[in-house]
Amino acid sequence: MQEAAQILHKLWGYPGFRPQQLPIVEAIAGGRDVLAILPTGGGKSVTFQIPALLCSGTTLVVTPLVALMEDQVSRLRAMRIAAACLHGELSAERRSEVLKGIGDGRWSLLYLSPETLLSPAVWPRLLTTDISRIVLDEAHCLVSWGSSFRPSYHRLGAARLALGAPPLCALTATATAAAAAKLERLLGLIDPVRLVQPPYRANLFLQVRWMWSNPQRLGAMRAFLATCPPDSSGLIYLRTRAGAERLARQLASLGYRCTHYHAGLAGPTRRAIERDWLAGRQQFLLATNAFGMGVDAPHVRWVIHANTPPSLEEYLQEIGRAGRDGEPATALLLASEPSGLIEPSDHNLHRHFHEQQQRHWQQARQALAQLPARGAFRADLALSLALLHECGQLVWETPFVYRITQSAAIFSQPAPTHLLRSYLLTRHCRWQFLLSAFGQAHSAPCGHCDRCCRTLR
Repeated sequence: MQEAAQILHKLWGYPGFRPQQLPIVEAIAGGRDVLAILPTGGGKSVTFQIPALLCSGTTLVVTPLVALMEDQVSRLRAMRIAAACLHGELSAERRSEVLKGIGDGRWSLLYLSPETLLSPAVWPRLLTTDISRIVLDEAHCLVSWGSSFRPSYHRLGAARLALGAPPLCALTATATAAAAAKLERLLGLIDPVRLVQPPYRANLFLQVRWMWSNPQRLGAMRAFLATCPPDSSGLIYLRTRAGAERLARQLASLGYRCTHYHAGLAGPTRRAIERDWLAGRQQFLLATNAFGMGVDAPHVRWVIHANTPPSLEEYLQEIGRAGRDGEPATALLLASEPSGLIEPSDHNLHRHFHEQQQRHWQQARQALAQLPARGAFRADLALSLALLHECGQLVWETPFVYRITQSAAIFSQPAPTHLLRSYLLTRHCRWQFLLSAFGQAHSAPCGHCDRCCRTLR
């Protein structure tokens, strides 16, 4: 690892790897499949970027968001590393240059989404390129998004085999034991090295407050913001685009420097908002889960959830964007009162998304009854094929050819989990609950969440 350490020092300026980084670098450089779970801000990117410089060929980095690609590639190119990204917002000239570079073997690291990787313009070029390894960054997206609106994630295991079975590394900040096992199965990881770092952040204060009306929710946010310095940077997460836009208008009308952010905005608009927020021209953003992954913003002092998030994994991902500089930070969750009878907004949102998921599963059942036992990928059935793959009733022989493995009679939807509701209702340490949910069963109370502080008083 001496050469890796020298590169780290010369290009990144760090004297050495963090303790949790070194075993990942060693495993990736040694050609092993890897599943690594490191907290947000744990330095995941460098663990695959440096091994990419230690070997010939191209490392494919599959990642979900354009902002994440652009941020990492700009940093790598500033160090004169041969890195590029492919996405729909590139100019025709730049896209042509990147595509030519694939054929020339020019790129040490190539960032792209799963959809771009499998596109007609890119896939044939990759088949004739020396692919040294594949990295799935933000790997939890396969589990959380792959069977809802990013079904191409489910074909990555087959894509890996078609590209000559290079080593595959899956990296994420959050995964329960069940989610990690599902990642290994869906990606087809071979005897992977498993490296898990607990998600605990000693500088992050966790707080949950029950809301009995929407005016109270707005008032709670204003009261919290009144305690923050005017220049403190933060994020407010909501479940829907309309909700983010509506709350942004309300808060902006009250004099706050803020705006909304979601995937429905045009790419250049999103990039401009990201720049304004990072530069401090916007104090905070009202965002859906489209914002945050891979954005290097150590200055975030607080994260508010104005709606209850859909899962404990997503909650932990999003609160992890606060306090990445190690300074004190706060995560405040404003949850509708538990019965859902007096203030039903969270209940209604969860029901809406649950019903949407139910429709997807019904479509998958209908597709399974009609699909031939073996066939070619169909874009109109992409989501149904992904759901069938998730529940083990379909395998991808290639990224473009599937085979049904089980009959419709035993088709079943996974049972929902209630971890998030249990987290809201717990009377014990919140960090202790989170650590237990993510595999650290014997952790001690943190002493700095709302439950611990109430107990101490």
